[in-house]
Amino acid sequence: MATWQPIRTLPLRFTAVLTCLLFATGCAHTPEHAHQAGVDWLVNNQNPDGSWGSFDTGRTREVMLGTLGSHDGFGQACLALGVMALQDASRDDGQAYDAFIDGLELLLTIEPVGRATGQVFYDTWAHTYMVQCLAKVYTDERLAEYQPRMAKVMEREIQAVLDRQSIDGGWAYYDFGQTQSRPTGRYSTSFNTAAVLVALYDARAAGFDVSQDHIDDAIEALARMRFPQGAYAYSFGHRLRPDGAPNKIQGSIGRNQVCNLALYLWDRDVGLDDLSHGVNELRAWHHYILIGKGRPMPHEGWYATAGYYFMFGHYYAGRVIEQLPEPGRAEHAQWLATTMADLNEDDGSWFDFPLYGYYQAYGTAFGVLTLQHAAE
Repeated sequence: MATWQPIRTLPLRFTAVLTCLLFATGCAHTPEHAHQAGVDWLVNNQNPDGSWGSFDTGRTREVMLGTLGSHDGFGQACLALGVMALQDASRDDGQAYDAFIDGLELLLTIEPVGRATGQVFYDTWAHTYMVQCLAKVYTDERLAEYQPRMAKVMEREIQAVLDRQSIDGGWAYYDFGQTQSRPTGRYSTSFNTAAVLVALYDARAAGFDVSQDHIDDAIEALARMRFPQGAYAYSFGHRLRPDGAPNKIQGSIGRNQVCNLALYLWDRDVGLDDLSHGVNELRAWHHYILIGKGRPMPHEGWYATAGYYFMFGHYYAGRVIEQLPEPGRAEHAQWLATTMADLNEDDGSWFDFPLYGYYQAYGTAFGVLTLQHAAE
C-alpha cells in the first residue's frame, strides 16, 4: 500500500520546489498502463462485502467526524465511485466485471446513510455519487435485470440529496452551530453544489424525474458564488471576500471545473469559451494545486489549496474537456491523461489527501474515471 509522508516541517517555498521536481521526474507510465493499474488496484483492494476503503488511519489527527456515522458517508461515496470506475473495464475484463457486480449488489442493498449530526453531514457526498453512479450504470445494456432495483434506489437517493439541500439552494457538509432539519446554507460550498447539479443532470439524462424548482434554486446559489474573473468562492460566506486567497484563480482551480461544468450543463451563463478558459487556467496554475496534493492538513497549501481538491478537480476537468470542440480538445485531453499517468503510484493507486483508509479508494476511482474521460 502506498503511504504518504508529511513534509510540513519544510517551509512552503521549499515544499513547492520539491513537489514540482517530484512531478517533473515522475514515473514513465503511459495513460493506458496507468488506467489498467488503477483498475487492478480497485479489483485487488475491494473488501469482501464489495466496498472499498476503511475507517483505519495511520495518523493521530483526522478530519472532524461528528459521530462514527460519518464513516458510512465516506464508505458509500467510495462504493459509488468504485462501481463507476469499473463499469467500462468490466466489459472486457472478467475480474473487473466480478468486482463491478459485487459493488453494484452492495450499492443496491446497503442501508441508506444519514447525517452524522446536525452540524456534520458528509453523507452529502454519498448521496451525490450514488445518484451519479446509478445514472451512469442504469442505461448499461448488460444490466437490464437490475434496472427495477436501480430505479428504486435512485429515486430514494435523489430525494435524499434534495432533502439535504440548504435553505439558500446550495449544498454543504457542515452547518456549524445549527441542528435544523434543512441546513441553513451558511456553509454551502460551490463545489458541493456544483457536484450535486452535475449528478442531477446525469440522473435526468438517464430518464429520472428531478424537481426543477430545486435545480433552479441550486443554480442561483452557485451563480452567486461566481466571481467576474472566473473563480468561484469556496463557500457562501467566502463570497464576501473576493480578494481572499482561496477565492483567487490560483486557489480555486480545483473547484472551478465542476462549477463551470454545472452551469454549462444547466445552460446558465457559462459557454464553451468559459469551459476552455477554465481548463487553460488549470494548466497554467497547476503547480499550486499540485503543491497541496498529499498535504495532511486541509488548506495549508498556497492560496489555501487543500489536497482533496486534486483528484476531484481533475475528474471534472475530464468531463469539461469532453464538452470542448476541436481544435483544442485533444490537446487538453492529452495533457490531462499524461498528468494522471505521471501521478499514478507504484502500486497502481492515486491519492491526494490522507482521509482515514478511504483516500486510495476514492483517489484511484477518480484517477481511473479521469483517464476514461480524457480518452473519449
